[in-house]
Formats: sequence, C-alpha cells, structure tokens
Amino acid sequence: MSYKGDYLSFELADFLFGISTQEVLELNKNLHLTPVPKSTSHLRGITNLRGQIVPVIDMYERLKLGDHPNKNESISVILRCTGIVIALLVDNIGQILPLDEDSFEPPPNNFSPVLKELIIGVHKLPDRLLHILDGQKIIGGLKATRELPFNKEIIKGIDIHRNLQINGPARP
Repeated sequence: MSYKGDYLSFELADFLFGISTQEVLELNKNLHLTPVPKSTSHLRGITNLRGQIVPVIDMYERLKLGDHPNKNESISVILRCTGIVIALLVDNIGQILPLDEDSFEPPPNNFSPVLKELIIGVHKLPDRLLHILDGQKIIGGLKATRELPFNKEIIKGIDIHRNLQINGPARP
C-alpha cells in the first residue's frame, strides 16, 4: 500500500490527524443531528445529508481522547469508504497536505490499542506528527457493532422526529 498522496489534515484535542483526500466528499459545519437511542458513545447520531441518512461519529469518543470540549460546535468531515458515507466530528480543519512515503512511519509502539487499530501510521511534518486514520477501519467499527443506521426502526424514528419539528406534537 502506498502512503504517498494528498491528506486532509484536521485537529482533535492537541493532535493533528489526516485522512486521504480520496475518501473525503465534503466538509460541513454544525450539522443537525438526531440521536440514536441505545447506540455506543462514539455514534453521536445521524443526519440527513441531501436525502441520505449518514451516521455521525464523535472522534473524541472513537479515539478515546476524553470529553469533547465544544460538543455543540463541530466541523464534519464527510467520508465515503467502501461505499458507505459517514461524518466525522472534528475540532478544526487544516490544510490539504501532499505527502511522500519518505516521511511515513508505522504507528509508534506507545499508542493505545484503539489508536493502533485506527491509525495506519504517522507522517513526520517539520513541527509535529500527522496521524493518518484508516477510514475503512472507522467504518468497520460501526459494521462490527451493527450500528449503521439503515434499519426500519431508526428510519421511522427520523420520520417521527422530522414530523414533530415540522408539525409540532400531535393534538388529542
């Protein structure tokens, strides 16, 4: 696998992460989220993105970085990996960085098991490390826990929520 290419950089806590621009569809700010009852903590909710139901992942929770300081103000990186669209909640968007394999190294041994699972490796930049995430493994975590919101109960819940927003609660 080649680690040469363009990467979208973004910040979470004090870390700089990157993901291949080939997986990035778009960026959005403050998407409207519908919570998913009984889901894991890293599935913050789902959103309707131009008629498509998209799971929204809290990357603080997914990477075990602690509490998200600004849960209400987030930027969403919309990805398409293996044909599935997801949104990743991040703090700030950086630059698109063209990187060569010369600066790439495997993940350090002192990474936690969660980080080792989701990070392909790091690129050494002049002033910090860029942690490269594997979009397929982020989605794979959702598949393994059967939390992709494509079942009829969740779709029905979204429709009920949408009707409440538009029409208000039902009157007796």
